[in-house]
Amino acid sequence: MPAWLSHLAAGWRDILPILLAALLHEAGHALACRLFRVPIRFFRPLAAGAVIGYDAARISYIQEAWIAAAGPLANLAGAFLCMPGYCERGRALFGISCLALALFNFLPIRNLDGGTFLTALLLHRGDLARCDRITSAVSSVCTVAVWACAVSVQLRCGGNLSLLLIFVYLLTKIGT
Repeated sequence: MPAWLSHLAAGWRDILPILLAALLHEAGHALACRLFRVPIRFFRPLAAGAVIGYDAARISYIQEAWIAAAGPLANLAGAFLCMPGYCERGRALFGISCLALALFNFLPIRNLDGGTFLTALLLHRGDLARCDRITSAVSSVCTVAVWACAVSVQLRCGGNLSLLLIFVYLLTKIGT
């Protein structure tokens, strides 16, 4: 087998568990929509994941919070089933990817699942203006915290382009 082909196969061996973790995440959201009898309007893959669209006007804020939490919760279940030391390499990578997706997506930053969860809970308890102020402040603080972690890793380990890209992505999300 040519060297380039073996490198390509090794790359897919490593990327497939990550893609499966992302698919599990979206399946968690889809299952929650199904349980609440909320029709899914679309599924759109993006460079930084995917989006499932549904009609949020037809559900309560508590149901919306559960739908938002369902993706990270599905990833946590996957992570606990396939942690390193208990599984072979591919399954362990799946478990680590699930854990990373769950932790990242549950950050309380707008347009991430954690931000949607926080917004839904705040709207359930109060008015829109107050919710918007709190969500904006929490999103900004969490984004700065992610930035501080990224800078720390950059200084300790040399360059890490993926952390820089994550930070830029988060910066685009806090204002929308």
